[in-house]
Amino acid sequence: MSSAPQDASNDQNARYKRAIRAAEELFKKVGFRAVTMELVAREADVAKGTLYSYFKNKDELFLAVCGRMARIEQRAMEQALSKPDSPLDSRLADAIIAKHRTVFTLVRGSAHAAELFSYTHKMAGDIFAAMDSAILEMLQDSIAEDPVLAPQAQRLARALYFGSADLAGRSETLADMQAELSTFAATLLAGVRALAKTNAGAQLPPIKPQR
Repeated sequence: MSSAPQDASNDQNARYKRAIRAAEELFKKVGFRAVTMELVAREADVAKGTLYSYFKNKDELFLAVCGRMARIEQRAMEQALSKPDSPLDSRLADAIIAKHRTVFTLVRGSAHAAELFSYTHKMAGDIFAAMDSAILEMLQDSIAEDPVLAPQAQRLARALYFGSADLAGRSETLADMQAELSTFAATLLAGVRALAKTNAGAQLPPIKPQR
């Protein structure tokens, strides 16, 4: 049996992925407004008609790029959280760092980062809101593994995730970001553990004096 249909499908898939990755690089290089479908087709080495068969306009192409970025960010966190030999606190810190390292690499390093973030918020809010929900669920499930942290799993997941975003956004370099997020996660988790221990001690019944 001929493999021609399968080969054609593979070629189509390769062109589709190449177009998205070419667009991603162009958005970072020249900004959203300067990118055209013609420019993407040329950079991806696909016919303009082929590109339009995948995406009807630049907005659709940008959404495809955002979808790819969201999947990469989520996968980076999944991999960090699933390390079997690492303590929970290390895995949580590594997951937060992995997520923001991906953002730093994919967008923050661009001279057009502010413009790209602006268009991301306006056009791809639903994509990243769904990613946020999935990531928060992953963090919460991981935190719930620890009996000390489990009662605060939902709040702690939100504090780790959203609290780290502001720190990451203010970091000038990748090294600074990683150091600050590591300190933030370690301090937050240690504080919750210490508070839980204090509260547990306060709830112990008083010791009756011996006669």
